[in-house]
Amino acid sequence: MRSLMPILLALCVLAAPARAETKCAAPPFDTLPALTQSLSDLSLVFNAFAALRDTLNTEVSQVCIVDPMIGARGYFEPDTGRLMLAADLPPGLGQAVLVHELRHVQQFSLGTCPTPALTMQDYAQAVFAMEADASVTSLVVADYLRERGKPAMWQALAEWPMQADIAAAYDAARAQGVEAAAAAAFAAWYDNEDRRRSYYASTCLDYLDREERSHRLPAQGALSEGFYSQLCVLPDGRAYSCMAPDD
Repeated sequence: MRSLMPILLALCVLAAPARAETKCAAPPFDTLPALTQSLSDLSLVFNAFAALRDTLNTEVSQVCIVDPMIGARGYFEPDTGRLMLAADLPPGLGQAVLVHELRHVQQFSLGTCPTPALTMQDYAQAVFAMEADASVTSLVVADYLRERGKPAMWQALAEWPMQADIAAAYDAARAQGVEAAAAAAFAAWYDNEDRRRSYYASTCLDYLDREERSHRLPAQGALSEGFYSQLCVLPDGRAYSCMAPDD
């Protein structure tokens, strides 16, 4: 999750500034007090959603706290397996960013990340979908905690400009069930024109830069027919309906 330009897996990762202080912890992630507290706050989540717990314990080599982190709140480094978090995140938002990035780790592990074989338009559509799906995961987890008397993560998402409209869409459909709320949140991600424009611009710049550096010919590949059904899975393993808008 980032505040200005998207950081998604290996697509647009910005390295921490040279002067940033980076402190890292490897499994069981118990050497950094701030991180230990965040994980403790999420213990209910990891007990309920084993896939997230297993992703943290088996797919993440280190969780690092970066101070300061410029232009982002968190990101995943596929090459190193490190999950990077900004040091100044308040508790509720810290939980949200951690869960969001854990979902990106899952996406990477499951092979849903776009490849250079895709056209630039399909590559960008894959990025959109992965970001929307990660937002859904964070909201489902926040909703689970809210129902158990721990509203901090939900309040952080509901008040954060980057996610507030998506949280509102989820909440509006929640009475119809978690699957319906997840589908509504996924669709809502696309409704913000500024969000789509920002992600499209940064993703395409990265795509063109990689194309130039590799001297490859323009790609012609398209997203597979099963891309969205493979991607859109709730933290408990149930599928939810998702599809990009036609426009």
